[in-house]
Amino acid sequence: MSDPTILDTAGLVETAVPALLKVRLPFFHRLDCFVKIWILKALARLAYEVHKVLYPPPPSISPTFVKRYPCRPSLQTRVFFPPGREKPKERLPVFLCIHGGGFAVGTPHYDDSICSMLARRTGMLVVSLDYSKSPLHPFPVACRSTSPRSPSAGFSAGGNLALGASQLPALQGRIKAALVFYPIVDWSHPQDVKLARRPYRSQDSPVPDSLKSAGYWFDWAYVSVGQNRCDPVLSPCYAKREDLPPWIYMVGAQWDMLRLEAQEMIHALAGLEDNENQEADFEEGTYKWTLAWGCAHGFTHHFWKKAEEKKRRQELCEPIFREASEWLQKAMRD
Repeated sequence: MSDPTILDTAGLVETAVPALLKVRLPFFHRLDCFVKIWILKALARLAYEVHKVLYPPPPSISPTFVKRYPCRPSLQTRVFFPPGREKPKERLPVFLCIHGGGFAVGTPHYDDSICSMLARRTGMLVVSLDYSKSPLHPFPVACRSTSPRSPSAGFSAGGNLALGASQLPALQGRIKAALVFYPIVDWSHPQDVKLARRPYRSQDSPVPDSLKSAGYWFDWAYVSVGQNRCDPVLSPCYAKREDLPPWIYMVGAQWDMLRLEAQEMIHALAGLEDNENQEADFEEGTYKWTLAWGCAHGFTHHFWKKAEEKKRRQELCEPIFREASEWLQKAMRD
């Protein structure tokens, strides 16, 4: 652990940050995480299937086509062409969308409305990706993929994957921009430390912190014993600026325990660590930060939400998605 230069366990990225290896936790903690993560996966799958039957998505947000590739036959890829460009005469810029779910649950279907909206607003070809889930597929399995020169986006775990995969040798220099919403960017702090570091108190938040307990389960499932927690592919906050996409836009949520680490990372990238007000929105060169006030983790989605809450979230997200679309277009013109 004292070696100043180590090769990460993905075998792909060198880092000058001292290694911080994950230790094996007590048996009953591991058993508790095992049981709860598999219950969560089963319930999430059931909830999705029931929701799909009760609330079928409108055709207007459906992908242009869905495809499975020989290199990843168990994973679907959902492709959204911008309206009227289903048979383009020229190449379109590609936008990769990676869904959230703590690396263990979730499906790209959740992002259909956002993907169709971004395709319409930006004129890009939007590709919504799935990935192999933990605990059967821990880090770095989900990061191993390839793509053309493009922007990428991700929600929560998907934001981590967007920033992590962009550092791999096959992708370095090919991902021009990353738009990430409430990402996890630092696995080096244990769950209890993250909870203690929150810039708010639990009693101040109008909603329970959804990651307060689940964070322990996701950590057990995704990060293997002996894994270097400071690996920049796993924890992008330790990545070199030149190894990341040159354009990065992070959106945090006020009542999210992951907010602080994203906030600190984007300020460091922009050279604004000494800003007195670290919560204020900014755009500095190719780096941009927006804090969604009054919002919690996952605020961009409204799965299983009542009509009133769904409408509230859509109205709240509209200006953020509008800014994000304009920022993406600017990044691709540069």
